[in-house]
Amino acid sequence: MSGTERQREIYRRWAPVYDPIYARILRRAHRHLAQVAGRHGGDVLEIGVGTGLGLPYYPSACRVIGIDVSREMLERAKARTARHCLRNVASLQIMDAHHLEFPADTFDVVTLPFVLTLIEAPDVVLRECARVVRPEGLILIASRISRGGPLQTRVERTFEPLARRCGLSAAFHLSRIESWCEAERLAHVDQVENLDLAGFFKLVALRPFGNAALRS
Repeated sequence: MSGTERQREIYRRWAPVYDPIYARILRRAHRHLAQVAGRHGGDVLEIGVGTGLGLPYYPSACRVIGIDVSREMLERAKARTARHCLRNVASLQIMDAHHLEFPADTFDVVTLPFVLTLIEAPDVVLRECARVVRPEGLILIASRISRGGPLQTRVERTFEPLARRCGLSAAFHLSRIESWCEAERLAHVDQVENLDLAGFFKLVALRPFGNAALRS
């Protein structure tokens, strides 16, 4: 079973209980992510839209497309969109973030709320994000991202296998994103901010380089 297929199966089971567990925990982070995206541009791609918890927070001026690998989660996102009359949500599609079905330079902002730490190949997904975002655009990552440290790293690695089997966030360090930026030279880390008082969740903003040759 591939990583994407495994995630589909995990979230098929998670779909009925995801909102009661995570809606309140992630509300502040979802709201801030959507507000930052809204200040920056109009065309937004949300990767890993899930049940659509963050959709009501995008400003009405945004045109939002959401994708996810889970049909069951997307059904709930569509129901939320209808329930809240979210006319700015243009479409919700089943799609693998490793292979985005959009032309280059399509979006002003690409958001990844609580998904980058769960996917099979984050480096591939970030490259796809850099491809579909416009040169003056923004990639926004909200997730459980740590700054590392020997003790924290050991604890995270101990629980990583169990976390992945349950579809939960595994160990993920900011240095991994920074290393990707240095290696690929498609974007750079523009800002890192805490989304909660403890710094458990972070918002990482990446700005793509405008060099068309690097983005091809």
